Amino acid sequence: MSYPDDTDPGDIDAIETLPDEDDPGNTGLRDPGIDRHDFAGEWASLWEEAREDPREALPELVDLIGRLMRRHGYVLDQDDPVAQGDEREILATYWAAREVADAVNEDGPVSSGDIAQAINDVRDIYDSLIDRVEGNAR
Repeated sequence: MSYPDDTDPGDIDAIETLPDEDDPGNTGLRDPGIDRHDFAGEWASLWEEAREDPREALPELVDLIGRLMRRHGYVLDQDDPVAQGDEREILATYWAAREVADAVNEDGPVSSGDIAQAINDVRDIYDSLIDRVEGNAR
């Protein structure tokens, strides 16, 4: 982890434990390395892989979208009552893609149409969230 040049080494512990101001639910610790550029760079790399081998890339795309959604304060646990709130449509889309990705990971029978739909769904979620990483989430 790198720190700004003007950081006093005695303050490092304080930096690591400050709530992240971009995390409205204060669900995680400040991590200055995670920002829009990190997500966008990882997405671009995985998107290229998806063009070559969609089945292989899908689970990693879904994992990335899960991290992006958590960054925005989404609760991804289907059993959590908070996940039943106003954002149910985007969560349902994520869960459907996650189900296909899990089937791929388990070498289950998954149609190419299901994989294509899941990839299109995660792309839509990515497009709707990526520009809001550094601002107020949600």
